[in-house]
Amino acid sequence: SVTTGAFDVAVECTGNPEGFAIARRALRPCGILVLKSTYAGNLSLDISSLVVDEITLVGSRCGPFKPALELLSQQKVNVKPLIQAHYPLEAGIDAFAHAQKKGILKVLVDIGQE
Repeated sequence: SVTTGAFDVAVECTGNPEGFAIARRALRPCGILVLKSTYAGNLSLDISSLVVDEITLVGSRCGPFKPALELLSQQKVNVKPLIQAHYPLEAGIDAFAHAQKKGILKVLVDIGQE
C-alpha cells in the first residue's frame, strides 16, 4: 500500500491503469508524474485532479541510449558509487527487498554465468 500524497515524484512503469492510479495517489500537490509506459487500450483518468493539484506529467518512452552507452563504455561516467548492493540471481528476492529500502539508488542482480 502506498501512502497518499507521500512523494514529490512518481515513475509509473507498469503499463497498467491501476499502476497509474497508484502513482497518482502517491503524489503530493505540485508533484511530478513520469509516465515510462504505454497502455494497451485507453487509460481513464481524472484530469481535474491533475489540474487542481498542479501535477506535472512527463512522458519518457525511451532515452538517448546510444550516447549513454558510449559514455559508459568509455568510462567517462563513474556509476559505481550509485550501486549500493550486488546480488547473485539466486538471491533475487533479497535484492528486490533491498532495493525497496529508503535511500537505495541501485541494486544489481547478476544473471551471468560465473
